[in-house]
Amino acid sequence: MGKKKVLLTGASGSMGGEAFKELLRRRDKYDIVILLRPSAKNKKAFEPYEGQAGLKIVWGDLCNFEDVLEAVNGVDHVLHPAALIAPEADKNPPLCSRINCGSIENLIAAIKQQPDNGDNVRLVNVCSVAAYGDRLPPIHMVRVGDPLKPSVGDFYATTKIIAERSVIESGLKYWASMRQTYIAIPDALSLMDPIMYHQPLNTHIELITSEDAGYGLVQAVEAPDEFYGRIYDMGGGPSCRVVFSDYMARMMELFGLGDYRKIMSPNWFAIRNFHCCWYEDSRVLNEYLGHWRHTLEDHYRQVEEAIPWYLKLGGSIAPAFIVRGVMRRMADPLKWIESNDEEKIKAFFGSREAWENIPDWDYYVDADSGEKVEAGREVPHLIDDVRELAESRGGQCLSEDSGDINGKLRWRCGFGHEWEATKRLLQAGHWCPECAAPPWDYDSKAKADPGLAKIYYNNHSENESQCVEYLYCPNE
Repeated sequence: MGKKKVLLTGASGSMGGEAFKELLRRRDKYDIVILLRPSAKNKKAFEPYEGQAGLKIVWGDLCNFEDVLEAVNGVDHVLHPAALIAPEADKNPPLCSRINCGSIENLIAAIKQQPDNGDNVRLVNVCSVAAYGDRLPPIHMVRVGDPLKPSVGDFYATTKIIAERSVIESGLKYWASMRQTYIAIPDALSLMDPIMYHQPLNTHIELITSEDAGYGLVQAVEAPDEFYGRIYDMGGGPSCRVVFSDYMARMMELFGLGDYRKIMSPNWFAIRNFHCCWYEDSRVLNEYLGHWRHTLEDHYRQVEEAIPWYLKLGGSIAPAFIVRGVMRRMADPLKWIESNDEEKIKAFFGSREAWENIPDWDYYVDADSGEKVEAGREVPHLIDDVRELAESRGGQCLSEDSGDINGKLRWRCGFGHEWEATKRLLQAGHWCPECAAPPWDYDSKAKADPGLAKIYYNNHSENESQCVEYLYCPNE
């Protein structure tokens, strides 16, 4: 039997880069195809691999169908982690949409042009934890099937939801989608960006190292047929769970900055409207892929080893007021307050009064909820009855359930919108495409959607009112 031929997108990214390394380690089993943009940076980084046996580089664009078709022709597996992510995605939403939605459309179309309508090609799509949106305590435990609720202004998340919907409804015989958590890389300094202040201090994070993410993606090539036709949450498991305030404290310590509470204030951070969570069901994917290899402590060791000595030294001797000044300049929430940006204040705080009443650091000590879910815990079953499923979202199923998981049924939401979709799509947390963000209008949607209301009213009141087209669209 010949080698399997594997196409990998995003080989220049964090997850894709580690997946590429893992594929190289398995060259005795796989022939490799990678599709890369012909940027100067990529050309330089991948020049050593040009012309190597068993490795084909297609220099092209995921947004160009001909380039995608050239890369897909003859492959057995397509691994697709490539995406434009935040904060760059916030700066250029049109490009974000073209890459994140257009690329999957091209891949699906190219697979269908393969022999037997692509029935022998297996596609693994990488979605994002951002699809779930804000899941703060006490509802920080998340599983596949929970309503998708991208945070207000998170255009990136909306594109990943659209892309996953395309995969589920593609009609391909073999597909899977993995909702990827925060990928923790050793170069933590590269993550220093104003977006860190958009994240509430009590956010619960189940991270995964880039090595484990890439390893898991490649492990999917060996997964049995039963692996396909499903959606998974991809995290690092219970040993990789942390609360953001504790994570930040450890990072500041590693960089020699001492007590982070002396250089930052709690009201520099948002109190809602971000994402991340602990996955109740991430063990399901690990049972297939065996990618839980690293722990949170392993990640901290990687970060410490990657910090240049001069940064550690500089952090330890720099006066606290200088460090505080540098950190404060990045704090977007303070800028929203100072400029009275009402839409952002509403989205991330609820009101100026809520911002003024943010508690001091003592409130965040021992912020961990104490709720741990062991790897062997039974995950609740998805709602199987189509009428119960529709009613849980405030709507109706207008069709008779044929029992075919791939069959399209007709649905109606609480606002009277009608559409066709498979039961499997709705079981994965998707709902009415016309109601989906953007615009973000959860205050009215939650009143007609009990499933959404259960998570939305965790930190919103029923008398709030906000409808936002975009918060980050400078190029629109």
